[in-house]
Amino acid sequence: MSHPGHNGRKRALFIGRYFDIEFYLDYSWFLIAAVVSASLTANFRDFVEGQASGVYVAMGILAAFLFFLSILLHELGHSLVSQRCGIPVPRITLMLIGGVAEIAREPDDARSELKIALGGPLVSLALVVIYFALSELFAWMNWEPGSAVCWWLSAANLFLLVFNMIPGYPLDGGRVLRAIIWARSGRLRYSTFITSRIGIGFSGVLAALGFLLLGMGKWNGMVLFVIAIFLKRAADSGYANAVEREVLAGVLVGDIMTPHPIALSSTSRLNRAVDEFFLAGHQLICPVCSDDGDFRGFLRLDTILEVPLEKWPYTSAGDLDIGDFEQATLTVDQPAGIAMRALFRSPADGRLAVLEEGKLVGILTQQDLSQAITVRSKLETMLAK
Repeated sequence: MSHPGHNGRKRALFIGRYFDIEFYLDYSWFLIAAVVSASLTANFRDFVEGQASGVYVAMGILAAFLFFLSILLHELGHSLVSQRCGIPVPRITLMLIGGVAEIAREPDDARSELKIALGGPLVSLALVVIYFALSELFAWMNWEPGSAVCWWLSAANLFLLVFNMIPGYPLDGGRVLRAIIWARSGRLRYSTFITSRIGIGFSGVLAALGFLLLGMGKWNGMVLFVIAIFLKRAADSGYANAVEREVLAGVLVGDIMTPHPIALSSTSRLNRAVDEFFLAGHQLICPVCSDDGDFRGFLRLDTILEVPLEKWPYTSAGDLDIGDFEQATLTVDQPAGIAMRALFRSPADGRLAVLEEGKLVGILTQQDLSQAITVRSKLETMLAK
């Protein structure tokens, strides 16, 4: 599954960078990997006779490892196609619910959406064929453990392929269907609404099935619950992104920012900064500019509190660490859609400095963006009647 967004890297283990993509293991993966390995070991013991105990354990661990590698390759298929379409993929994360390729933004057109959506399933299809062929080869060589492992991997990848091709967003089949409807209607929002409703309906089916399995005392019912929750949230988020993208089409950052913000001079002493800005405005962070208006960064109250009180009258705002402000800025003429992603990764507590020729002319916050989307959505609905 691929979707725009950001996964919390603090909850995941970095395992390497390949093809300009960072690969992570979510800590929840270790639990499911252990469970899958143990389950496969028991299953192989039932279906493959006459092997030593260590062989069954090795079969279970190897099959689990190659299965999760298959999931990574599936997501890599999406990612490499996405990169060819000009859409960066910052990271791929292997989680409890499978793999997630986090694309930087949604595709610009239906053709790119279709290509990206099919990238993963084509990899899975190739793996089905490869593992089946290996299974037959090992059977011909009378190596039963190798044949059993590869047969299971072929079947598991076939299940992964079929599951992902269910036509509900954010599954691959849902993205394929969205691309087809988008191409015919020219309306991303409409196509996302249809496929996200299918996705939500499918998540309800999974949740009901999970409840049934739990009632039968089977642990995998909980896994289905987790997958159902993830799918529903992703479906809701996907439709919200489509609405925001359509509503903000043609809108610039300068149209939705809060203009003429109060800013500290980089030469302001800390005692005056605390009295005139932090206490008066009840803010925890403030923009800092040079005397000629050039933006310098954001100053946090916590940073000031690290300075001994007796030094405040002799220390200026510019003397302190005001952060990596390059990641917390936009220009007035940038599309508002870019602000959605920039706000999410802003190091300045969900706010951005809006600049014009290097000068601070406005501040953009999550609230500004949300209000702009709400106002335009309501006006759009009224005018459509």
